[in-house]
Amino acid sequence: MNARLAPMLLLAIALALACTSSSRWETQSSPRADEIPLLLQSPDPADHMSELFVEEIPAVPIRRRLRPCCAFGSQLQAKLGPIPVPFYRLSNLLDGDGIGPHTYDSGLLMVRLGEEPRLLVNDERNGLVYTCGGGFIDTAHVRDYADWAVFVAASIAPALETGTTIELGEEGGVRRIVLEPLPPEVVERMGIRRVAVSLGQWLAFQMSLYHEIATGFGWTAVPGFTELASVFSPEDLYSNLIGVKVAAAIMYRPGHSGSERAYNRNVGVWFRKVLRYLNAVPTDQAQEAVTQLDGLWWDSSQRLPDPRLVRRRNFDTDTELEPWRVPDALMSPDLRATCGDREPIVLANPDRLDEFRFSDFARLEVDVPRKWMVDEPWKSLGPRVTQEDFPVLVEFLRERALEIFGPRADAPD
Repeated sequence: MNARLAPMLLLAIALALACTSSSRWETQSSPRADEIPLLLQSPDPADHMSELFVEEIPAVPIRRRLRPCCAFGSQLQAKLGPIPVPFYRLSNLLDGDGIGPHTYDSGLLMVRLGEEPRLLVNDERNGLVYTCGGGFIDTAHVRDYADWAVFVAASIAPALETGTTIELGEEGGVRRIVLEPLPPEVVERMGIRRVAVSLGQWLAFQMSLYHEIATGFGWTAVPGFTELASVFSPEDLYSNLIGVKVAAAIMYRPGHSGSERAYNRNVGVWFRKVLRYLNAVPTDQAQEAVTQLDGLWWDSSQRLPDPRLVRRRNFDTDTELEPWRVPDALMSPDLRATCGDREPIVLANPDRLDEFRFSDFARLEVDVPRKWMVDEPWKSLGPRVTQEDFPVLVEFLRERALEIFGPRADAPD
């Protein structure tokens, strides 16, 4: 083993041992075809939900692992500092059936504990899937924010009427969720499950939005390795929203997230159904799609982690998200034959439930790193920001992208 790699592997094993992947909370059915569009496109698809009682809420552990994936593009090359890495090619692309089983809080390496502890490589097989209805889907983003949504919903559900604070750890600042007490009549009328799941989705999406903001201002999960090439990538927020919706679908059904094993299985079932509904294409057609976008959305002459690798950035954070798809003029004959006239699937991204506005009772707080406070826009916002400040930060990053990549940097065509 390379002497430089040995300490890194030992550190990875130690970190993995600290967070075992054995079942940590203890159903089975397949979604009907008519449930998928309801899940994705309805602001409140929960009319059929049964009541949830506090004693039924599982104690879901917080996520701690890194699930690495995926810069936009294919056959990506890399460099270390100014030095190209020879013979390195990252394909990135999958078809809808190529994804592996889901594991809550998965990372690059996992340790399973039993009679004989074993170090296992993550077998989720994450990458980019191209779909006719939803454009490119980053499967790691889907999984990450499904996991965050189930954690947040389970954490706030017992405290809807009392309020709570949930510490989330550091990511571009120290993050926490603050839940104010909800009026008892709201919880009684809407039900614990409906309120907690809806709030959990919204808060998890705000977390995903701040992740993009933080990386845009230089935060990195791995010190020394810039992530600027992936900031507000064309598929990021749409994939994140699919993830929170997949988690919601599972939480709507009694028992489907009652154990870690059941949750993992059901994420896999729902995720595959969603990819089929979006009409995921074979890998060779996904390769054609990404190749046609070379020079427009991305630049194959650039090497990871160069920020210039991805030339188009999607800053859409509205209450409906429309996917970026290959423009008609660039579609190959094969891709056109597969997708036909398939309309884009616009995802509902609600900020309220009936008259109940989520931000009136819940917020994502971030204590900003001191080193950021010397510059705008942070200096004007103050040392603590919430989701109410995110539009200012997103607009700053949008303007910077337009300066770097040109006036169409925030559009798909």
